Amino acid sequence: MHPGPDEPRTTQDELMVVMSAWQLKPGTWQVVGEVPARFGGEARPVIAIGGVRFVVRRQPPDLTENDARFRQAFMRHLTDAGLPVPSLLPRPDGTTYGVVEEGIYELQSWLDGQPYLSDGPAADAKLAAAAATLGSLHQASAGFQWQPHLWPEDRSPTALATAYCALIRQAAGRENLPASVTAGLERVAEVCDARIERAVEALEARPGPPELHIHGDYQAHNLTFGPGGVSAIYDFDAARWSRRVDELAYSLLYFAGARWDDASGLTPPLVEDGLDIALARGFLSAYGHEAPPAEEEARLLADALALAFPIAFANGLAEDLIFPDDFEGAPDEEDALARLHWADTVWLWLDRYRGTLAETWEAAAEG
Repeated sequence: MHPGPDEPRTTQDELMVVMSAWQLKPGTWQVVGEVPARFGGEARPVIAIGGVRFVVRRQPPDLTENDARFRQAFMRHLTDAGLPVPSLLPRPDGTTYGVVEEGIYELQSWLDGQPYLSDGPAADAKLAAAAATLGSLHQASAGFQWQPHLWPEDRSPTALATAYCALIRQAAGRENLPASVTAGLERVAEVCDARIERAVEALEARPGPPELHIHGDYQAHNLTFGPGGVSAIYDFDAARWSRRVDELAYSLLYFAGARWDDASGLTPPLVEDGLDIALARGFLSAYGHEAPPAEEEARLLADALALAFPIAFANGLAEDLIFPDDFEGAPDEEDALARLHWADTVWLWLDRYRGTLAETWEAAAEG
């Protein structure tokens, strides 16, 4: 959390309206900081009420009140299961969200913790803790009594992967890009399209792998860590009913494929080709100890990685190339080409280690 300067008047006015939904009068609360925004996002105020801190969160405008009810029920279930999920401050009528003109808001308890850094102290232990916590989340989710909260078909795993391929191809068409970067982005999109087609065929064969309610964006940016491991799991806005192997693959890509540091805010490749196999094994071992694979599920992990790759590439490893408006200045051509070369290596790496990844997950369940 960053200590915040005096809030702009518009923010104060907005907060006054939100606080009135909780019947909190001026003087009973104060702004004490903010959660910094990710690229393209909004900073979130942190307020104190009687010495207790809360994050003021506005739900994304494309989500509905029904989404809020589901998400908050899911969060409460996970909290009751012992997972480090923030609690929500009830309003006087017992509801835990408020609908005001600006949107749907909630006051989410602040949980202390430190971010994950790839080269930080006890990084391997934190990676294992993140994986084990994801396994515990999936195991707890299996007992969540709620009608499957499905996303529309145009936001299915296949549709999302295809849409991100289109975004990568669209980015290649921008003016003033070096020809080498344009060619590299076009190549990434073309290979992703071909790989997605094969992955979908495997993942959608019946009977399919287990489905349950997932976090939806389980990666380092949405976790904090303390001495005992993961101290908080944040941002459940993408929670939904889906295949758990898809979330495992998505998370594995971010933890074993991307470098997290506190300098640039970017997540470049962690190694020169593919994923760090030692970290991938460590992640799958810790996850599998908590959440063993179903029959034949582990053999689909490589296919799920292929489906998740364009999403992680666009939103993390090449975010400045795909969403340049969120960044200042043009990317360095040499650095961009290095990342595009890395993207080319992922598929050879995945073919090489397909069996190893499956066996690691299976062995963790047996050990």
